[in-house]
Amino acid sequence: MDVPQSAPSGWVLAGRLLVSLAIAAAVMTPLWLWGGVDRATLEMTWSRLTLTAWLPAFALHAFLYVVRSWRFAVLLPADVRPPQRQLLPVCAAHTLATFVLPAKTGEATFVLYSGRTSGVPAPAAVAALVVSRILDMASVFLGLGVACVAMHVSGSWPAVAWFLPAGLVLLVLAAAGFALAARGDSLVAAVGWFVRVLRLSTTKPGQWLLTRADAFAAALRQAGSPMRLASACALSLLAWLVIFLFCAILARGLGIGTQIGLAEATFGSALAMVTSLVPLSAFANFGTFEAGWVGGFGLLGVDRETAVATGVGLHVVQLVHVVFLGVLGHIGMALWSRRS
Repeated sequence: MDVPQSAPSGWVLAGRLLVSLAIAAAVMTPLWLWGGVDRATLEMTWSRLTLTAWLPAFALHAFLYVVRSWRFAVLLPADVRPPQRQLLPVCAAHTLATFVLPAKTGEATFVLYSGRTSGVPAPAAVAALVVSRILDMASVFLGLGVACVAMHVSGSWPAVAWFLPAGLVLLVLAAAGFALAARGDSLVAAVGWFVRVLRLSTTKPGQWLLTRADAFAAALRQAGSPMRLASACALSLLAWLVIFLFCAILARGLGIGTQIGLAEATFGSALAMVTSLVPLSAFANFGTFEAGWVGGFGLLGVDRETAVATGVGLHVVQLVHVVFLGVLGHIGMALWSRRS
């Protein structure tokens, strides 16, 4: 239940807005200093891309934020769940931090932002984030596996004999990922078991760890409950379908060739997503994303120059979208922040 509260004054709103924009600027500054994105790269990318290719891609990207914020709302307990209109700017600002900061350090901002703007308790926010990321990984494996099987069945790539076995293995990994999302609390319970076996529960650090582990396990059980997880799985599949369509449209618009269909685009972009998950990636994942993109599409016969150009181009377009929507997210968080 919302607690009645007085409307913040104009000065308070202005202060919140300035603080949020300052945080956004602090997050983006390292990118422009060390991320390797210069004006020439931006101009070259946008000169290749037509308006008819960019507009659907941008619409899909914006819709993706709606789906992901909806998934966060589903995974949060009802008694602490804020309205989705509050989670939407949180999701946009969190995506900016996750995309730009290296070594995946930006992931923690979801806990910070959702707590600051909507009072979501940290264990519930962490549980929703962890389950979301497990579902993302399972969905990537599923998309990559389905693409491999589809390309094998189509017979378009007879020289690649391992598409079918690789696809089947990936489908098994996807099933394991979805199962883990349902029982993520078992991993945390193992921590408590080790603490008790080692007889650390009588020490203050052991008691602190047990308390935190029990709270986190309870939050994971809530997030992984059958009805809630079923909705989150459906939203995850929708989100990744949107991502693969986004990549296919931009790849075609940037000149990758008409021989690349949805299955091929899913294969190449999913490999790029997997390599970009390396925790030692650079700012905005530049380098690791392109490695997977070039490797995947190179296997499908796209020459290296075209693969590099389209991979960098798509990454730059994605970056522009993330920065623009992320700044809007910070503005939205400043407007939605509320006093207890």
